[in-house]
Amino acid sequence: MDATTATALIEGFDEQLQDLYREKELLETSLGISDAEDIIAMVRSLEEQLSALYADIATS
Repeated sequence: MDATTATALIEGFDEQLQDLYREKELLETSLGISDAEDIIAMVRSLEEQLSALYADIATS
């Protein structure tokens, strides 16, 4: 691999890393969490709460 190719590759990785940090920052400022496992747990909890609400409505 020549220096030009290596430089382009490193710049590409750097851009990807910066994009990931921007996304993580957006999640943190919007939701108050940015860890993927915490977000998944939050979504699953919300799904369970919504299902319970629908079940309550259906039996009312």
